[in-house]
Amino acid sequence: MKFYEIDTALSEAIEKGDRAVRLRISIDSETVSDKDIIEASFFGLKETGGGTAARGDVLLDNSKGTYAADGTGAGREVKIAFSLGEGLPYFQRFVLYVDDRGFQDIRGPGRQRFLRMGLQDRSALLRKTEQNRDWTAPAIFTYSVICDKTRPEKSLVHLIAQRAGLGTTDIDCSTIPITLPYARLTKNVWAELSELARTYRAHLECAPEKPLVFAHSPYQAEPENVDDCSYTFSGEHIFYLRKTARAELYRNTIRLKINIPVALEKQEIWRYDDPPVLYTADLRPVYPFRSTAIRNIQNEGYEAHYRIMNSKGIEQVVIYADQIDTQDEATERLNFEGGHFSYSAYDVTTHHEKAIITLNTETNGDLYRAAIYGRPIVLDLNRSCFLHDSGAIAQYGTAALNVTGSYFSEDLVEGKPHYEDWTMRELAERLPERREFTVKTHRGLFHARIGARVEIETKAETLKGIINALSLRYKRDAAFVAAFKIMEE
Repeated sequence: MKFYEIDTALSEAIEKGDRAVRLRISIDSETVSDKDIIEASFFGLKETGGGTAARGDVLLDNSKGTYAADGTGAGREVKIAFSLGEGLPYFQRFVLYVDDRGFQDIRGPGRQRFLRMGLQDRSALLRKTEQNRDWTAPAIFTYSVICDKTRPEKSLVHLIAQRAGLGTTDIDCSTIPITLPYARLTKNVWAELSELARTYRAHLECAPEKPLVFAHSPYQAEPENVDDCSYTFSGEHIFYLRKTARAELYRNTIRLKINIPVALEKQEIWRYDDPPVLYTADLRPVYPFRSTAIRNIQNEGYEAHYRIMNSKGIEQVVIYADQIDTQDEATERLNFEGGHFSYSAYDVTTHHEKAIITLNTETNGDLYRAAIYGRPIVLDLNRSCFLHDSGAIAQYGTAALNVTGSYFSEDLVEGKPHYEDWTMRELAERLPERREFTVKTHRGLFHARIGARVEIETKAETLKGIINALSLRYKRDAAFVAAFKIMEE
């Protein structure tokens, strides 16, 4: 991943470093006067959950009462753009929203009056989707790929984002053709997308160019040059450099344990077996239906829970089934003797894991078999993948990372199931002893982004890493400061 693309003249001015950074703030398309901007800070961070979030804080001079500051303003859109000197174009870097504190009116001695705004990106809004979730809408998706903008109706990224009102045109994404038979949402939209990004090592961001970006994954179909370096910091650029050991990230053992959904061929997913039951001479079960004793299945609302028997003779619960028998097909499967048996109620559409049925007989009779067929999805419980480095364990002892998740797949990646490939990549990342570099510069690197590769040149060595966090600090009467936390590769 690289820095955002900016105008050539703007890029050349950044390299020269002889022009002051300019900031433009627009609130709902109304541009704030440059003279009113006292200071502003903007922050970006790669979250442990998998996504990338941005925040901001702006202080404006409001001595003339230009800006309404009555505690309202929460949710208003604020666009942030940067430039250098006079005559150069602006680059829009953030699209943020005023947080729940709204416009904060601050009054000091005399006629001093200020307006402070706390800002957040769209990820904060996506976190709130659970609060307003429509519980009548389905939160289960089946036979979907991870991401495919050409088939948004079968793309998990698009289906999840749709629950927050984001359409296909709002999403910039790569194609990750790995299939997931079953996904059930249990958290808010941002948390679900973040977990998806973590599982497929993708970059998730509410970027300035699109409300949502999901790209730069090693599993994507599109080629990507992972060796690209966006920027090289040299001694003339840096006024602060700190190196910090991140020993807490070191692991030599990865233990992945997941419940993975498995799609099976169409088969029997329910068979009637409620007692009382009799057996014939050849141990064939018989279920007597008599007018003197009404069975539960003859009452309205009987629940036929789907289950299958696996190859080991173990019963497994079906979490989802489709291609289910029609009422006529289920009736054809009835095997009985005596009174005529039939379904007076047969509902296989309301629920995906059970049928609501009623089975009746006109006179006394014996039922030998009542069954429903369908295409089931079951959970393979506690699927595990444990990897370790023997040499590292012998040297340092076991340092284990226990991992679980909802979106791992058994689709093959280079001949291995995805979850095994993910575990191998995680172990490879965790084994080296890595450092974190903190770099501060006065250069106008406002087009930097989380996830970009950079280099740091010192007299002793050249360091390489990926930006994990950044801050851009603007003050009306002081030099611009860009600070970066860079994780060593």
